[in-house]
Amino acid sequence: MSHAIAADHRRPATDADQQDASERAVVRSGHESSATERRWLVVLAGLVIFALALTPRLAGRGLFPTSDEDSWMRRAGGFTWGLANGQLGRTYQNGHPGVTTMWTAMLSQGPTGAIRFADRVHNLRVVGQVPAYLDGLAQARIGFAVVAALGALAAALLLWRLFGREAALLAGAGLALEPFLVANGQLVHVDGLLTTFVTLSVLAALVRGTAGGGRGFVLLSGVAAGLALLSKTPALFLVGFVPAVLAVSTLKLRVDAHTSQLPRALSADLLLWLLATALTFVALWPAVWALGPVEVLGRMAAFTRETGGQPDEVGSFFFGQVGADPGPLYYPIATLFRLSPFVTLGLIALVVSTRRLPRAAGARAGWLTLFAFGFALMMTLGPKKFDRYLLPIFPTLVALAALGWSLALRRQTRPVTRGALLASLLALMAWPLLSVQPYPLAYYNPLLGGGPVAARTVMVGNGEGLDQAAAWIAAQPAAAEARVAAHSFDILAPMIPGDGEPLREGVPSDADYIVTYGRRIQMQRWGGALERYFAANPPVHSVWINGIEYARVHEGPRRGDQP
Repeated sequence: MSHAIAADHRRPATDADQQDASERAVVRSGHESSATERRWLVVLAGLVIFALALTPRLAGRGLFPTSDEDSWMRRAGGFTWGLANGQLGRTYQNGHPGVTTMWTAMLSQGPTGAIRFADRVHNLRVVGQVPAYLDGLAQARIGFAVVAALGALAAALLLWRLFGREAALLAGAGLALEPFLVANGQLVHVDGLLTTFVTLSVLAALVRGTAGGGRGFVLLSGVAAGLALLSKTPALFLVGFVPAVLAVSTLKLRVDAHTSQLPRALSADLLLWLLATALTFVALWPAVWALGPVEVLGRMAAFTRETGGQPDEVGSFFFGQVGADPGPLYYPIATLFRLSPFVTLGLIALVVSTRRLPRAAGARAGWLTLFAFGFALMMTLGPKKFDRYLLPIFPTLVALAALGWSLALRRQTRPVTRGALLASLLALMAWPLLSVQPYPLAYYNPLLGGGPVAARTVMVGNGEGLDQAAAWIAAQPAAAEARVAAHSFDILAPMIPGDGEPLREGVPSDADYIVTYGRRIQMQRWGGALERYFAANPPVHSVWINGIEYARVHEGPRRGDQP
């Protein structure tokens, strides 16, 4: 029998054998070709998303500064000075802590460029008075735009693993073009970087916990969490959320698989995540090496208590009322005003189609929803509220909206209808950003009434429009000798040809021009002397963007005294 089998193995191949081998080769070739096509599709989609995200974030980067950017340029300079001079304790500049902001600003400008703005070099409160400030700011913003674009790309790839190709591509385009994300993604500030790293940490943890991802996703989540903690203290939310994702997901797998091996795997995941988070935090902040972790963390805690627990000194504006804390409704309303119609309607589509979600996708969407509500609740507890403080939930909202639209697309069986809906979605994504260029910060949801209604409801103004006020002043006679008193003077200072001072309660007798801005115009609280002066001297120039009056320019007393 064995001889017969051996003889059978040695027999010449028949035509049928050759045909079977040929068919198997074709199948293998087809699989290889299909895998290659998928890889190229991922590469092409990634390049498109990156370019789509980077282009608007680079546009207008030198147009005007925004609030607090001069402070972060100064801190980046001090951070660089400390590195360059071996004084590593100087790399502690602020309790936010803003370390990723300072690294990005330094690397974008180069050490020599960044150190120009160190307070030890110029000893200026307003770094905007340094002649090279606007050029340095525009250069620094490049790095922030690149990080934001890479973050949009990475988030889209992770969402591909979580929700499939269609939802991921829609989400990638949405992350690239959502106006509030674009507006904050180029700024030399902490909120844009916090948003990028928090998003990547959450999505990578979900891939590991709910989509069968390997342990590399735990490492990615931990590194991103460390970077988020180096950006701003609200990233502490991750310390509770990510372990919860891993633990609950592992418990579910244990119940489904009836195995006792998973708790050991969970312990390894949590240990790896904590180590990656801690090592990233320590490795990239030299102040921890010099001062020790106890000292640095103590300073951060004290800073958080002092600033997070105090309302804004100017006051908050909400539904026409001025107060220290606008209350728990502020963030829901402010967030709705900042969302695009693509996200707003997509979230509604998701709610309507929830029952059509596959079980696994529904669980992942549930985690993202829990993150958004949990983070928003944490931020609501503090009295100091700005719409950008909730920026980290925006990528999550974009992803959920994209999931809702992908479900709507799947219901369209006719190619013509499906193509028309897809084209409408792309227009719905692009139009909001295009409608307010070059001022994405001035965008407000038209489904809620747009800019005019927003100006009566929530705080507006973070620098947009002051460039136009400065240009008008620069076009006036003897502009180089003009003295300007202004609200948000730290923003206006580098754009005016003359000098000036912040506008206080009284009427500045030596001012040629007085500029009021943003919240101050909304509040209409000038103080008695200024109120009487403005009544007698109405604005000679006003700046309107997207239906909002952002700035007013009045002639000052010195200008009025001139013959």
